Amino acid sequence: MYKFMKMVFIALLVILSLQQTAFAVGQASYPPKPTEGVESSDPNHGSSKDIESVTSRSASGLLYNWYCSIDNTGSNLYLEGTTAAKSLVDKVKVTLYLQKWDDSKWVDIKNWTFQKYDAKRITDGAFKAYQRGNYYRTRALHYVKDGTQEETQYSTSSFIYVE
Repeated sequence: MYKFMKMVFIALLVILSLQQTAFAVGQASYPPKPTEGVESSDPNHGSSKDIESVTSRSASGLLYNWYCSIDNTGSNLYLEGTTAAKSLVDKVKVTLYLQKWDDSKWVDIKNWTFQKYDAKRITDGAFKAYQRGNYYRTRALHYVKDGTQEETQYSTSSFIYVE
């Protein structure tokens, strides 16, 4: 009886140790989080509205509103930006930059420029394939020109991790 109990005990220990090993292998390992920027609270959406205060925008001369965002659609990243003037202007423009964290800094991967003439606002975006296991964010340059007056503002979205 003693030998039987001893064998059952050893068998249970072996089974339990194998289960813990299998469980540990199944856990996802994430790279270290970026040390610059703000992590989004939504794993599939990051926005500059998560970071910037609206009060800082009221001091602007020509610009009324500006922001950028990044979305994980499940098959691509979708970057979007808006530049809005207070009134009809000669030119409104937004340039979007897709950035990826390279373990020490944010690196621009690709950029797109969208512009309109004799307009008050532009909202546009672009799709881009991603590589799993990376942190991404969008940064944008917002530009308005009316006659001889020009104004530029910048925005950066919170970052997301793509599994």
